[in-house]
Amino acid sequence: MTFETYLIRVWLPDRPGALGLVASRLGALRGDVQGLEIVERSGGRAIDELVVRLPADVPIELIAREVSAEDDVEVEDIRLLEGTQYDPQLDILEAAAILLGSASRDDLAQALAEHVRRCVRTSWTCVLDQEDPRLEEGTLVGASGAHPSPGWLSSFVAGSPANQDLESDVDTVWIPLPSARAALVVGRSTVLRARERQRLAALARIADAWFRRLGEHATLEALLLHPSRS
Repeated sequence: MTFETYLIRVWLPDRPGALGLVASRLGALRGDVQGLEIVERSGGRAIDELVVRLPADVPIELIAREVSAEDDVEVEDIRLLEGTQYDPQLDILEAAAILLGSASRDDLAQALAEHVRRCVRTSWTCVLDQEDPRLEEGTLVGASGAHPSPGWLSSFVAGSPANQDLESDVDTVWIPLPSARAALVVGRSTVLRARERQRLAALARIADAWFRRLGEHATLEALLLHPSRS
């Protein structure tokens, strides 16, 4: 029998036994819960993400219908995972290691776009260069996924509060990268919860610190190669 691994995000009552009932529903479909992360808790409700291994012949519609049949349980999202392993904490550490191994500004921007999309599962991720204030729109120096145009991204950054100023969950956010004079902009078809935005901010801080170090190295290298030192 062939199996697939799914990431299922559910809303359920924040009370003992609620998660066990959901697991029983998945068990009835021959599912095996292999991981759990609590994304958010508020107002007597919890948002949980379950990593579930299920037979490949079980359709997503049936999974959603079976889980939602439990009282006060709603399915927010179901997505097929590539491979069989899913570990958000390990993914973040691996992404940080790759970012800090980038040898150039362009490599770092592209790595940031790719690994933010992988770790936070955004639909698209862009790094928008804002270095030249004379430009009406920024230049993309890193991108992953089917993203909006640079003009739209520039307008969004100019007209929307940054991630740290948000008070509610949204599906599109941006985070400043001051050392690079750039912005990390991400979007998703489902809501980006506060915990996920915290991960975005953490990766952005790591990348921005390395942008600063790369800039310092480039400045030192330029001074050392200047003709006046011949």
